Amino acid sequence: MNSTGDSMDARQARDALAAACAARTAARRASEANERTRPRGYDIGQGLTFAAAFTALGLSDLMPRYGTWLALTGLAFAAAFFALIWTGAHHGGVARWFSRDGGPRRGAWDLWVAPLVCLAIGALAAIPYGGPGWLIAYGLATGAERVLRAFRRQGGTA
Repeated sequence: MNSTGDSMDARQARDALAAACAARTAARRASEANERTRPRGYDIGQGLTFAAAFTALGLSDLMPRYGTWLALTGLAFAAAFFALIWTGAHHGGVARWFSRDGGPRRGAWDLWVAPLVCLAIGALAAIPYGGPGWLIAYGLATGAERVLRAFRRQGGTA
């Protein structure tokens, strides 16, 4: 049935389906174009705020005299990190759901290897230094990975 309540014939149904597919393809291309023009500063900012948040949280346990201030600072940097994530996701006006395969632009390194390496670095630091060591090492490793991803994605140009 069409919007008037009359039944559609096969030709009208094909035309409607073709129009819907064309609109979806155009929206996807526009979204991908916006993603490519996103400034490198988003990824660099995300990396730096993530590293600062976890470092401050880890140091808050190691330096009890400044623990409250460091914890509050870490939470503020974490909030800034999530604000940058939200801003980057909505840069083009459309935030798509993230699939597990990552699409054609993201390989296994971005999806699985880099996060697992960061977790392993944190786990290794936790052996001699405990929880604070894990927080600091994981935060710095993940922050560095985000900054390196920004340079790799845009070919190292400003």
